[in-house]
Amino acid sequence: MGRRHAITAITERAVVRAVACVATLLMALAMAGPRPAAGAGYIDGISDQSLPAWDGSFADSPFASLFRSRWSRRDSGQISLARYVVQWDVMTETSRGAYPGGNYRERFEAWLEDVRSLGLTPVLALTSYDRSYPGSPGEYLPRLEAILARAGAMGYPIAYVEPWNEPNNQGGESASTAAAFANSANRVCEASRTCAVIAGDFEDRSDVLPYEQAYERALTFVPGIWGVHPYVSVQSHSESNVRRLLAGLPAHASGRQIWITEIGALYCSRGELRGEARQASDAAYLIDTLLGDPALAPAHGNAPCTQAGGQDSELYGSSGAPRAAAQVILRPLAPSPGTSGTSVSPNPESPPWPPWTSAANLMIEQLPKEPKGS
Repeated sequence: MGRRHAITAITERAVVRAVACVATLLMALAMAGPRPAAGAGYIDGISDQSLPAWDGSFADSPFASLFRSRWSRRDSGQISLARYVVQWDVMTETSRGAYPGGNYRERFEAWLEDVRSLGLTPVLALTSYDRSYPGSPGEYLPRLEAILARAGAMGYPIAYVEPWNEPNNQGGESASTAAAFANSANRVCEASRTCAVIAGDFEDRSDVLPYEQAYERALTFVPGIWGVHPYVSVQSHSESNVRRLLAGLPAHASGRQIWITEIGALYCSRGELRGEARQASDAAYLIDTLLGDPALAPAHGNAPCTQAGGQDSELYGSSGAPRAAAQVILRPLAPSPGTSGTSVSPNPESPPWPPWTSAANLMIEQLPKEPKGS
């Protein structure tokens, strides 16, 4: 697993943001003080925009073979979910067939085929990579319906929909507009009965609370799952922002879940070389303090931090050598549901999490910049 895979992932967050994690695992973790009983279980998954391009060809990738043999739940492993962030109007493009080097649609279709070949359940978020945005919920709705219909026609319907990725940062939408997209997505999922909505997907910025409150007021349904991106908490080693975000969510429904749908420990940030020590320190804070559990999130890839900006959370450098953060993140797989394992107690000096946050899904995620083709 020390071999570097020949893939470069460039991410757009805000103006320019690169997060390189080419094979990352997500894990359901307790965020409500004590770790849940065995019945809560783990929900594991892989988050990778570049599955089709592993070693140039997914079918020939040694890492894909390793994944199938060791991690896929279909083959007695723990991994069951896969997440992808797709261009919202992807279905307006012409497809010549699934192709990892093609346009948005061809790449999306290639991802669907690979996810199906691994027996994973697809989780899909919508965004804009090219700065074109839906003019209204009326324009958004048929685009989402077309995406879901295409996935269904390929034999693998989308199970979870994140209506708009990180609307208060990368997604660049107002709270009311993002909520309107969520309302549309919820209507589609309720009608089809094949998907569920993950609401929010907020980054834990200092100004998140008024945005979150405006978003919630504009919703016409009560979400069962909320997505959060605690980048600020990880980089500052402070839980205050993410706790503020969670405390602002509605607490009146039982069984509510928090999914950390995107996070990373950064090696560099917008041209600033933070270095291996800070990256490892952030990774340790994420795993041992913020999450309070020894989660596993192996990542492989190469996306250099350039003077032009961008962000890089890769665990392996361009030479293929592991960075210090890899020693923190690359831990033995947690036990399967119903088995015992090691856990790290949450910080005893921190206040308890809101009582309804019974579980969290950790998904270290990247959004590669995908050149829009014809």
